[in-house]
Amino acid sequence: MIVAGPVRRPTWYLELPLLLLAYAAFVLTRAAVDRGEPAATANALLVQDLERALHIAIELPLNHTMLDQPVAVFLTGYFYRLCVLAVPAVLIWLYVSQPTHYCRLRTVLAVAMLLDVLVVWLFPEAPPRFAQAGIVDHMAAHDILGGAEARVPRPGVNLLAAMPSMHVAWTTWCAYAVWTALRQQAPRTAWAAWLFPLLTAFVVLVTGHHYVLDILAGFALVALSGTAVQTALGFGRHRAFGRHCGSNGEVSGGIPVRRAGRRARGVRGPAAPFRRRHDPGRAGRRRRGDR
Repeated sequence: MIVAGPVRRPTWYLELPLLLLAYAAFVLTRAAVDRGEPAATANALLVQDLERALHIAIELPLNHTMLDQPVAVFLTGYFYRLCVLAVPAVLIWLYVSQPTHYCRLRTVLAVAMLLDVLVVWLFPEAPPRFAQAGIVDHMAAHDILGGAEARVPRPGVNLLAAMPSMHVAWTTWCAYAVWTALRQQAPRTAWAAWLFPLLTAFVVLVTGHHYVLDILAGFALVALSGTAVQTALGFGRHRAFGRHCGSNGEVSGGIPVRRAGRRARGVRGPAAPFRRRHDPGRAGRRRRGDR
């Protein structure tokens, strides 16, 4: 019989400050690694050339489809600003109703944010609304939820960090979390969650915030983070429990558990030593043979 230990959530009054501090550190570090406009603009021009060579430079035509569509401009602007609220919502949902998945998925999110800071430092990039001729910053033009002020450089904000798209990365993480938690119980809902990052990718293109390559980098960021965390957890379990869980053991809920052997079930076999029954006749024959 296999008995799995109870799932224990992190204590909320310790977890919440930790998450808030981690996000604050992410924002401040991202701003601190700002390497300035010349490097960011040069990298943006490099991305534009690469996209033209790959025939995926679709930012300008998509952006211009919104010029005479004020309703679409406001819808995409509000979506861009508010879609990131899905991240804390999904974290709360995981913590409350999916505790078996919470810690791993929270770690995937943290790793993705760490990798983003590294990429922003190594490859600063100005977004299309700053570096590509002809791109209209619709959110600034209509001042959607502070869009005009968002163009102004200020302390604590890195405006030249378009690679990778964290809007795409965050919404992709949300979809990955929902898919991981619900793919067995509600597969249709789990698969429908992937529409969220796809819609986000469309929005960041038409609003002039990101290039196609930024979007692909956002997808890759979450994929790499998920793979890294899963590999690290598997390696850790092997090191921690490998000596305790052989062919008859398994890890359940982080606790090494041994299956009951055949002897414990009262079943004869290789796992239970064979015990000979007492046979008086056999003992007598052996004594006569000794004579």
